[in-house]
Amino acid sequence: MAEAMVTARMTAEKKQAGNRVFEELGTNASQVVNRLYDYVIENRALPFEGRGAAGRHTAEELAEAAALVDSLRMPEPSRFAGLSLKDVKRVRLEDGRKALV
Repeated sequence: MAEAMVTARMTAEKKQAGNRVFEELGTNASQVVNRLYDYVIENRALPFEGRGAAGRHTAEELAEAAALVDSLRMPEPSRFAGLSLKDVKRVRLEDGRKALV
């Protein structure tokens, strides 16, 4: 398969700083660009903030997410809620004594 070249413009300082980070991460610019293209092709969106229209959620997706959140139940309040640690220990001690009787 023939390979193609991708050209991008940036400041020399940005390129040098980026290449240093890529080296620390054990990769290089070509591998990163290839992985970016793979992601964009598969997801039809950019993998970072400021994605543009393609990365926004549809009204249906937002409605489904809202319905999911609305369906979540809050845990029942603990009978120890609002008690100090000392009071919790006292209540648990009393419960233990009742269990022995």
